[in-house]
Amino acid sequence: MKDEMDILKEVCTTAAAHGSIALSEIMGRKIMLKLPSIEMFDYERITKEMNLTGMVLTTQTQLLSGIQGKLIFIMAENVAFKLIDLCYKISEETKKIGIFTEMGMSVIKEVSNIIIAGYINSLSFFIKKVIIPSFPILINAPFADVVNIISTSCEKENYIILIEAIFEVMDKLASSDKEKISGNFWLILTPQAAEEIKSICKEMLKAI
Repeated sequence: MKDEMDILKEVCTTAAAHGSIALSEIMGRKIMLKLPSIEMFDYERITKEMNLTGMVLTTQTQLLSGIQGKLIFIMAENVAFKLIDLCYKISEETKKIGIFTEMGMSVIKEVSNIIIAGYINSLSFFIKKVIIPSFPILINAPFADVVNIISTSCEKENYIILIEAIFEVMDKLASSDKEKISGNFWLILTPQAAEEIKSICKEMLKAI
């Protein structure tokens, strides 16, 4: 799958380029979105190897047409506060007691939607099919509970493409030259969808 995954990295690169522009516009700062790593796991392996604990924020959307699967963006709660703080300063008291304001939740939804939409558009162009997502759902819960929620709606035979997402703040307002925020992006595919993408990649490799 190495060559196929290299092709999917190009899909990520395209999605990141569009995401960077959109994020910079809504935040009023120069933001670079990078999706530097991509790896395919089976369901059992990823639930064992994911290193997230504690509370997380996750945005989930079902793929309704074009391809069968689900897209999930996961961010640790403390990282989510850091992301919100990039958009507008939040008080230390709010950080300590772990309260997400309505405006803060709106920021997380907007950023997650941009990442998900960017990847869906790039994947749609790649497979030459219109992909229609469901309305995204935002969940704030312990990571273990999130995994349980995902497991109830997924088959054990499904494959998960794990994509690392990194936001880099490039402007002079950042506390360092490159302030970084990271999260994880899951593309959960049915066996049929994974095979379809693999076949498309093989055909592209033959044409090279």
